[in-house]
Amino acid sequence: MACDMKLELLHQSAVVLLMMLDMLLSGFSPSGRPCIYEGRLSTARNWFGYLANITVLGNGRMLFEFMYPAKQCCQNVLFYSDEQVAVVSPHMTCWQKEYILRPETDQILRLTPRFSWSGCHLANSAGQLMYVCEGGRSFAVGDERRHASTWHLAVSNCARHSGLDLYYRLLVYGIIGKCRYHFDVAGERLSAKIRAHSELPRTAYEWRDTVSESPCIVEGSVSSRESWFGFLANVSLRHGGGFQFHFRFRLLTSVPVMSQILSVLLYTADDVSRLSVRQTCWQRYTAIRQQHHSERLIELGSKSSWNGCASENATGDGHVVVCRSERRFDDARQFYVAVSNCRNPEHGIHLQYRLEVYGYDSVEQYCKSCCAYCHVVLIGACVVVLSLATL
Repeated sequence: MACDMKLELLHQSAVVLLMMLDMLLSGFSPSGRPCIYEGRLSTARNWFGYLANITVLGNGRMLFEFMYPAKQCCQNVLFYSDEQVAVVSPHMTCWQKEYILRPETDQILRLTPRFSWSGCHLANSAGQLMYVCEGGRSFAVGDERRHASTWHLAVSNCARHSGLDLYYRLLVYGIIGKCRYHFDVAGERLSAKIRAHSELPRTAYEWRDTVSESPCIVEGSVSSRESWFGFLANVSLRHGGGFQFHFRFRLLTSVPVMSQILSVLLYTADDVSRLSVRQTCWQRYTAIRQQHHSERLIELGSKSSWNGCASENATGDGHVVVCRSERRFDDARQFYVAVSNCRNPEHGIHLQYRLEVYGYDSVEQYCKSCCAYCHVVLIGACVVVLSLATL
């Protein structure tokens, strides 16, 4: 009996050690420096190509920041594949160039608050109304995590003839080869910089440097039979604060993949005051009003690429959904972070999560340095395994 218990403890400790190694060496914690594309596009045309050409692995991702005058709404960022770029012709109209793309495969990012995944909101900059858009996306191709894909980023505003004026900053992870941009229309003005695997500078318009800043780490897992769970963390953010997130859950073989969507809910204090133990999952979901869904609701599903989600084939777990992206907020906020599974309540919630919070006043959870925390846990797991092995 004692021998069996020893073997079981040794097995469990080894599993923990392997999980922490996977988190440290894979994408669960930040790994590698991004390629950074930043600058300003100014042109009288209503279609421009290309801001950047990027070749990324299937687990690659992009964090984006765009800013442009509200009077020039609404601009779009277009993601062309190699095959689609070959079809683009100088003789085409703006609309014809857009019609090549397939919106259902997330090839058009509409920079407007009406497109919830864009993370756009109105801001006043030096007396001028601007749209500021901050978010991220993944570049998954099918279920193959390591499959590479190439994308050519263009900008359009086919409904207007007032040209394009766009500040942009792209952080692209998982780049293959050199960072490069390309534009081929004579007479255009593109002020662009590319920084490969270097420290992130502060730009002229003072977007926050989130990669070099030391974050507060909130991580763990939820395994519950209930369809709603709260709270993962209570976060108080200063002006410009936010968080990078990494979520992971296993896909069930008995449920259609498209309907397997978990929802991360960012409640305010007013929202929490309206919650009740008697409420259904959907009633708690709708405590966040429709007009706030774009900034306070994060849907996690295999097709939620604008939330950095993609399905992967994980050894031992079968197919899983992994989501990596970011949320930022211009003004001070306080959020209570919950998660729900209202679409399939009978299956409960099984989720791994990691939040890297920056610009925080307080985080009512443990808050430790990412590297120090991982190293301490790894050392502790190694000590346990070695101790059990010598008994």
